[in-house]
Amino acid sequence: MKALAIRLYQNWAEKLSLVASYLILFLLGFLCLTFLSRLSITSGGQQHVLSLVLFSFFIPIILSWIGSRIMSLAFFLPAAIAFSILTSWTTGSLRYLLFVPAYGLLTFLLFYLDQQKNSEVIVRKIEIERAINKKNDVELTFQEEGTTISVFFEKYTSYYNLRNLAAEFSTTLSLKELSQMIVSKTMELIPQGNSCLLFLAEAASGSISLVASKSVELGGEGKEKSGAVFDYWILRNRQSLIVVDTQRDFRFDLKKASGLDGIRSVIAAPLIYAGKVAGTLRMNASKAAAFATDDLRLLDAISTLASSAISNAILFKKTEELAIHDSLTGLYVQRYFLERLSEEHQRGLLMNTPLTLLMCDLDHFKDCNDRYGHGIGDFVLTKISELLTEKASHGIVARYGGEEFSILLPKVNFQEGCRLAESIRSAVVNMNLTVRREMIPMTISIGAASVPSDTRDAEELIRIADERLYEAKSKGRNRVWAGE
Repeated sequence: MKALAIRLYQNWAEKLSLVASYLILFLLGFLCLTFLSRLSITSGGQQHVLSLVLFSFFIPIILSWIGSRIMSLAFFLPAAIAFSILTSWTTGSLRYLLFVPAYGLLTFLLFYLDQQKNSEVIVRKIEIERAINKKNDVELTFQEEGTTISVFFEKYTSYYNLRNLAAEFSTTLSLKELSQMIVSKTMELIPQGNSCLLFLAEAASGSISLVASKSVELGGEGKEKSGAVFDYWILRNRQSLIVVDTQRDFRFDLKKASGLDGIRSVIAAPLIYAGKVAGTLRMNASKAAAFATDDLRLLDAISTLASSAISNAILFKKTEELAIHDSLTGLYVQRYFLERLSEEHQRGLLMNTPLTLLMCDLDHFKDCNDRYGHGIGDFVLTKISELLTEKASHGIVARYGGEEFSILLPKVNFQEGCRLAESIRSAVVNMNLTVRREMIPMTISIGAASVPSDTRDAEELIRIADERLYEAKSKGRNRVWAGE
């Protein structure tokens, strides 16, 4: 408000000064005309002509001042003064000398008006410069606001995409399907990369293996199977990694690495599970400096979401395995075995293929527990389970209950099943189970039944095999009974 008041005062002062100047010029002209009229009245026509001539010098002085100030000051003004002096000297009248101060006053007024005009021009230039500066400031502010809005929009877009990503990751608990989804979505959100790979660590061996990959190159998936120096660096340091140029990074010697041809820049982030680095999510690019710090931050966010999803998938897988596997022996439990029996039974009927079932029971296992303790009994069960799994590698082996086992043999006829049962019985007899330097004698009884040789019904198949198992036990144990 103060600056506006000062500017209004300056504008009014300039206008008043111009009005005053014009009034003075008008008064000067009026005085000159009055003076000439008095000359014409008193002195006659000759005096009138001389006065008119002297007054006429005002016109070239003003016009030459407008066109060229040098011409006005150097020629017309001296000429007018000289003509006034010469006229006064010739006529012997001093009144003509009054035109000399009149010319001086005119020149002063012209100088004053010129100065006022120049001042006004300077003020206008200053105002224009201020307006330009203000315009530049507004444009700069607008540009900064536009940049801020653009950055905000990009961040909002990234957060929105990450939110959707978390929702998509939660749609599946299949580790294989989830891993492929992670690399695909990462390629979409960070398009600067040529390939994306997801590795999971194996706790037992300390190595890492490829579980999912995607590449923009045709047939470029899965070239790296066991991880690279970058992945092992992340496993050791538990932090994200960015490599601007692999040929200049002193941390890695790519000459000793294999399968990394054409990789010039890398970003990678750890996958955390149960407080440990469970794997890595890595992106490769064929040109140097392809990734920025913001890309690494985005990859970190993706890996955090992926870590949570992978943790859920691993837990689900373990839960599922615990639900279908016996915790002691690792064999399938009875519930899962019966489900598989139903599936294989239907498949066998549709495909017209045989299906053989072996029901097995350890002989005198209670005596073993009573004599050596339940710890040794569990050890015996574990060893017997390993033998059955090895012998019936193409079948479905389950712990049916206690020391009883069942073996389902799809596409195996009755005769082949009986030969396998005899092989198992013989192997159990010859097992070298030693506790405290004492041999533990162990035998097994087996009952065999088959579809379609004995029945075409699944429940009947179990009943027949179970009856033959008890028949083998009643006939002295340590034998395979397949019916009369």
